[in-house]
Amino acid sequence: MKVKVLYFSSLKDKLKISQETVEIKENSTVSDFITYLKNVHPEIEKNLDSIMVAVNEEYTSQDHILKEGDVVALIPPVSGG
Repeated sequence: MKVKVLYFSSLKDKLKISQETVEIKENSTVSDFITYLKNVHPEIEKNLDSIMVAVNEEYTSQDHILKEGDVVALIPPVSGG
């Protein structure tokens, strides 16, 4: 199944893309999806350990099951001053 991925902040900077569509297995959880991304984009592997994940504009847990056409936003922590 296909899901759209939105990258923000440091993830976007490292990958040099702001979004992509990826093919993942049916009934994948957010946790499965993060593992998939670590394999596909090893350059952001460390960043993926501390991100917030939103599916269809709602923050979600690691055990949330993704569906065809979902939009997954990966939001790294942001520091400010």
